[in-house]
Amino acid sequence: MSVCDSTLIKSMGLVLLTGLLTLGNVSVAAAHTQPESQDDGTRNVTRSNWNGFPLTDGPGAAKIVQKFSLTFPIDTGLREGNANFGRVHIAKGGKKGNKYNHEMTSYAKSLWVKAMENEEKGSQSYPFKGGTFSTYKYKIAGGTKRTMCILVDRNEFTYAGNKYGHKGIITAYWVNGHISSGECSGKD
Repeated sequence: MSVCDSTLIKSMGLVLLTGLLTLGNVSVAAAHTQPESQDDGTRNVTRSNWNGFPLTDGPGAAKIVQKFSLTFPIDTGLREGNANFGRVHIAKGGKKGNKYNHEMTSYAKSLWVKAMENEEKGSQSYPFKGGTFSTYKYKIAGGTKRTMCILVDRNEFTYAGNKYGHKGIITAYWVNGHISSGECSGKD
């Protein structure tokens, strides 16, 4: 048998073995699904280990719109919310109605993740027990400095008399300049 034949047989065996593993162990592979990065910087929300996820889905304002798998400090999510928190709050432009800096694009959400995972000194502050303001400093075209600010509430969320885990993302917005997380408060 030549070296070429041996290589071909090994390659075919690997393809066959991979195919068998894929077909024969679909349930095992699904049970070990890990978050996969997407182009927008958020994580794949179809992983199978959301059982330990700190939020549970509910009706109305408690509905989970998007889950974020984080390496630090703990997974979180964006709820439908209302005028005071979540997707509705961000979409209306926060407390001040500034829709221009309360973006919900894939790029903005990738910055949310970077802010929530940012462990640098001054990148996180605690405006209330269970609440975390996190920041991520970045530049846009032309060198303009910006800071993404995101507020997450990890306190128990009760809606219509039922508990749904932690509340999740309260608000997310960018400000011009590079600021610390403690300076985010009041800019919503």
